[in-house]
Amino acid sequence: MNKKNFIEEMEKDVGRVKEYIPPIAILITADAGAGKFQLARKLSSGLAIYLLSNDYVRNYFYQLSTDKSEDVGLEMQDKVSEVNDERVEFLISHRISFVYDHNIHNMDCYEEIHKKLHNNSFKIFKIRIHSDDNYNIKAIRERKMDYDKKDKAVIGDNVFYASSFSEDVYWQIKKKKNITLNDDWFDFVINRTDDEEKFKEDIHDVVEKIRNYMES
Repeated sequence: MNKKNFIEEMEKDVGRVKEYIPPIAILITADAGAGKFQLARKLSSGLAIYLLSNDYVRNYFYQLSTDKSEDVGLEMQDKVSEVNDERVEFLISHRISFVYDHNIHNMDCYEEIHKKLHNNSFKIFKIRIHSDDNYNIKAIRERKMDYDKKDKAVIGDNVFYASSFSEDVYWQIKKKKNITLNDDWFDFVINRTDDEEKFKEDIHDVVEKIRNYMES
């Protein structure tokens, strides 16, 4: 199934990443449709760090597969997890700063990656996006999958791999990845509404605060 060497692909791009001392790892917590990828793109381009997205690998394999059966779907998910674990390990072991476009929804999920980051002396920033379920469902419904659309300002997973899915699937995902972390645990909290300009301003503010912290 795996026709692409994801690590070789990463090796071609990591030279563009800015060197921070210590290296940065930015973790995002948000429900589906809240804007994790939009936030991650701006963090990548604004801080010159690598964007690592679970969806990038998942949708690459989905694009290749003609069999959408449940068994194949489970096999695909195992492969996606394996590849993403390898990609995370590559960035951490090489001390490359990155933003992780993956929902860190509970403490177990956080501890799994925190141990690896701590052992390699990363500076961790944790960001929470709050959003309304109705907003999320509407945003997901309006998504347009485009395998050719890329954000060239982004280092790493810059393809707009964001698939639309039903409201029922949204609730299934939300139940499976129920967010149990309190706001005061995060370094930054962004409240997402229909005001797109406000969201962009809030993201810009976070980027500037992280940059100023790392350069002070």
